[in-house]
Amino acid sequence: MNDEHYLGEELQDLLDGRLEAPARAAVEAHVAQCPRCRQELAVLERGRAAARGLRPLTQPPDLAVRIASALDAEDRGSTPSAAGSARQRIRRRSPLIAAGLVAAAGVLVALLLRPSVTTDLAAAAARDFAAYQEARLALELRTADPATLERFFAERGITFPTRVFDLAMMQYRLTGGRVHRLAGRPSALFAYAGPDPAQLICEMYQGTLAELPGAPEERVHNGIIFRIYRVNGITLVFWQEGAVVCVLASDGGTDEVVQLAYAKAVRI
Repeated sequence: MNDEHYLGEELQDLLDGRLEAPARAAVEAHVAQCPRCRQELAVLERGRAAARGLRPLTQPPDLAVRIASALDAEDRGSTPSAAGSARQRIRRRSPLIAAGLVAAAGVLVALLLRPSVTTDLAAAAARDFAAYQEARLALELRTADPATLERFFAERGITFPTRVFDLAMMQYRLTGGRVHRLAGRPSALFAYAGPDPAQLICEMYQGTLAELPGAPEERVHNGIIFRIYRVNGITLVFWQEGAVVCVLASDGGTDEVVQLAYAKAVRI
């Protein structure tokens, strides 16, 4: 493993103790050699520690007295009715303030414990291609017809519009697809077979390019931004189509995969 191979879900599994001994040893060995993963693991560990140290937020028993005293000090020049009205408003709102602090603490903990999306998406797409290439990721429907596959995705619960493109003119034949999950979010995955032994997969998911890490290379074509990554010899090209992000993954040459992305992408 090298620094280009970023782990995502495996780091969370490592902290949760869900990895078997061989997988745990492999992840630990990778973390020892990968500065990016070491940094992410440290962030997750700090988040765990912070969460353990948090106490439930409760309203101090003397809060009402302290607020009333403060109001008395500030409102000595006011009429009794005005000061009383202010104290009444504070008494009505103090439970809401306390509840807001509890909610804010919960959001903070969730942010600290959330796995890094920027790491997951690029690495997860590369893992998906490797799994498909090694026949560890099976297609649920085999078809060469884009419209049939689009109906399949809609019937299987993909809520965003999918656009399965025919790349036959570029010598890539549609072979089928599956309803999948990319870094924990629903995705439509479909595969193409190119000139032997070339293979290509496309995944579509709801998200934004802003969730990705900084790309080593970025190109613009027909007003569309394409972010290009290389992970363990796999080329990944991401672009945005409305509220959906598309990614092509292949072990082919970078320029070839980029040209395929140019052919498939549409500006929305």
